Amino acid sequence: MTHKKNSSSVAAVTSAFLQCLEPQCGAQYLVHEVRSECACGNLLDVRYEWPDFDPEAAKQTWAFRAMSRDPRDRSGVWRFRELIPFLPPDAPVITLQEGNTPLLEGPRAAAYAGLDFLAFKHQGFNPTGSFKDNGMTAGASQAAALGRKLVACVSTGNTSASMAAYAAYGGLQAVIFIPAGQIASGKLAQSLEYGALTIQVEANFDATWKLVFQLVEQAGLYLLNSVNPFRVEGQKTIMI
Repeated sequence: MTHKKNSSSVAAVTSAFLQCLEPQCGAQYLVHEVRSECACGNLLDVRYEWPDFDPEAAKQTWAFRAMSRDPRDRSGVWRFRELIPFLPPDAPVITLQEGNTPLLEGPRAAAYAGLDFLAFKHQGFNPTGSFKDNGMTAGASQAAALGRKLVACVSTGNTSASMAAYAAYGGLQAVIFIPAGQIASGKLAQSLEYGALTIQVEANFDATWKLVFQLVEQAGLYLLNSVNPFRVEGQKTIMI
């Protein structure tokens, strides 16, 4: 279900920390603090300090891992784990072998746009059918590393399905808050099949979000909407 991360010699991280995205604030927090936002109310980002990084060695390591049968190396997120080293070295990762989605050539679209070549990275090939899986493996793994058992989101579709799948696989309980009548039926079905607790709120998305955001700390929920900085860490590997 979960798999331990390997250490690597291609990059040594002296520190990983959270930092406010607002330049005039710039407040920093420990990476293991459970925070959905900075004290100033702005979003947080995960930052790293590398004393050295060998790009060529990293490329060789990542290429070698593509031949590995280790589920971490089969993941299009954790294969590049030297670039998202926020977990402790011995922490497990929750992966469904997400990522590695194909680049599909689009010759007719390229011709229409006057380009020599154009390709589309089809994120629909992910386990639950969306790019949210790339981020959710990182967010869910951080939740587990923090010892959290309840993960939550406000969602009308892909986030709920993705979170429910990773929670189920990682032994966590998913709690999904749904704005009344605003969720795609197929995604709701996915969430229910994965065992998520779904709560319909008689309000629109914005009102539901404000309610849940105020409740997460009191209820001991770990929020896995896109304000979670570790979600972004996973999603950036799409580019890598």
